[in-house]
Amino acid sequence: MRAIFQWNVGSRVLELGRRTLIMGVVNATPDSFSDGGLYIDAEKAVVRAEKLLDDGATIIDVGGESTRPGASEPVSEEEERRRVLPVIRDLKRRRPDAVISVDTYKSSVARAAVEAGLRLLVQTRAQAKIRRLRGKVRWQGDLETSRLGHVSK
Repeated sequence: MRAIFQWNVGSRVLELGRRTLIMGVVNATPDSFSDGGLYIDAEKAVVRAEKLLDDGATIIDVGGESTRPGASEPVSEEEERRRVLPVIRDLKRRRPDAVISVDTYKSSVARAAVEAGLRLLVQTRAQAKIRRLRGKVRWQGDLETSRLGHVSK
């Protein structure tokens, strides 16, 4: 028997251990390794996220900078915010109970996402950047950070 844990993520509590939870990924990048840039348009990205939720995803992860091997130069903080914030805002408006994460290591992107209602950061690059990020982002309540399945508070 696996242990069951309660994970408080903003307005929702997710139960970990009873069943596998699925994270649907929406890459709002022109050079996504998984979809080739199909969701760079915010409306298309939101529709895709809604489909992933309808198909059983528990969490939607929104990315605005490619992390694929051989990816182009990093995008500016302004460009990354321009890519992810409309998706987060519109999805939160259309699906208020949706658990949304953003994949970023940039403090201004994380801060803006938190202000838009985000409560989960996913970091695919380096744990040390998360530690630095935590000191730069201010939020009310809890903000979860996750890297490769490890959840920390």
